[in-house]
Amino acid sequence: MTALVWLADRSQHTRLGQELDQAGMDIVAGDAAATRRLVGVLGNVSLGSIAVAVALLVGVAWVRRLYAAAVAAGALVLGANVTTQAMKALSERSDFGYLTVTSFPSGHSTVVVSLVLAALLVVPGQARVTVSLVGSAAVTVTAAATLVASWHRPADIVGAILVCLAWGTGVLTVWSLTRGGMPGTAPARQHRVFAVTGVGVALAGLLAVGVRPDTGWSGFLDAGVVLAGIALATALAVTAFAQLSAPMAAGAPVPRTGAGRHDD
Repeated sequence: MTALVWLADRSQHTRLGQELDQAGMDIVAGDAAATRRLVGVLGNVSLGSIAVAVALLVGVAWVRRLYAAAVAAGALVLGANVTTQAMKALSERSDFGYLTVTSFPSGHSTVVVSLVLAALLVVPGQARVTVSLVGSAAVTVTAAATLVASWHRPADIVGAILVCLAWGTGVLTVWSLTRGGMPGTAPARQHRVFAVTGVGVALAGLLAVGVRPDTGWSGFLDAGVVLAGIALATALAVTAFAQLSAPMAAGAPVPRTGAGRHDD
């Protein structure tokens, strides 16, 4: 939450922050065909698609009898998206010549990130690494699409990731408190590999469809830095949450207190 507040202040209310953010958006561009394809991808993010995705996730948790996970997944998606829309509606953007229309955080990115994190709460076993792979790729493509379409700046996307992480850790904290503790988890090495692979595949695909700077090779490095930064933030967020959410997704039993233990 502290990182979210700091990012909002720096990116929205300082001249340097707005300059860097605007430059980051402007340098990531695509040809006409690529822009059309990516705007089409963004068009698939709708209230209907969100409702269907949430219903599927809750259904998976319910079938697995993970009732707390079902509630947590729904709360995460609803809470993150309401928070993002409330922040955009209630906040202001200082006027330094880069438009004062508030776009922080990104609504499209919030939808996709929140659904990926919610899936990590309910999907069982090895299927979770597939979520890390596909989810990281989906977040990266969505983020790049909003940049290419000039709908959002890089800080908007990182802000969306932070909003979702705040809600994700929030629901896990509540779950842990109601159970009397959180079981330990093994390092999420597989998720780290799959998340990095996902963003790598997404970046390669974006380059293949025509996402590249209008300035040619002179701006290629700058655009690469912007996209790599977003990809890194995505991979870190997915990997960290995959590890934190593992006990809930596995249906971990309630921890036994020392006073309640009996040796066989």
